[in-house]
Amino acid sequence: MAKKTKDSHADPDFIISFVASPEKGDRRSRRTDMLLQESLVDLLQKKNLRDITVSELTEHADLSRTTFYLHYDNIDQLYNQLEENLYRQFVKILSVSTDNSHPIQHVVATADGQPKIPIIATVCRAIEGNPLLAATIINNPNGQLLQRIYTAGYDSLIENVLDVYPDIAKYKIDYYYAFIVHGIVGMIETWLLRNQEEDVEEIIELLTEYTLMHLQYFVE
Repeated sequence: MAKKTKDSHADPDFIISFVASPEKGDRRSRRTDMLLQESLVDLLQKKNLRDITVSELTEHADLSRTTFYLHYDNIDQLYNQLEENLYRQFVKILSVSTDNSHPIQHVVATADGQPKIPIIATVCRAIEGNPLLAATIINNPNGQLLQRIYTAGYDSLIENVLDVYPDIAKYKIDYYYAFIVHGIVGMIETWLLRNQEEDVEEIIELLTEYTLMHLQYFVE
């Protein structure tokens, strides 16, 4: 898996971090929880989630198997907790730059009059600041992080489009949303696999252009 080696100029407001599970009580338990998450991410750079064993993970984290099972029942549960933590952080970041529903079709104008879709810009900038972690989650076959982020705006999209174009069949909006979501995820995956060679602003511009281009389907 490609890793970004050039210096990142990411805004610190978009930095994603490892977060201990809310139910973890004392400082030692929280530290162990984060250590397990960090070790899982390290191992995911080399193999798929289904190929990682508890013994391998605990050896990497320099912890005992007993300690692992005090926190989690299995590797999948640990991964799900990691993804949930990341999702919550993304939603928190999104809530600052967009409305509460953060739909894909929410468009604003930049200072120079160019269209911008806040959810696309925010997610790309957050990924730019955390390429290793983002690549791990996105490229893991079991991961659903980006899909969860983008589908969070589904209900809002349906409501808004039908308000403007009441004669459009709902199934056509469903297809549009599926097309856009999978297209965005695929482009971000490609960007990561290309070692983020393109500047984040260029990727944001491309994703915005492609999304709005296909939105014209409803206008026509």
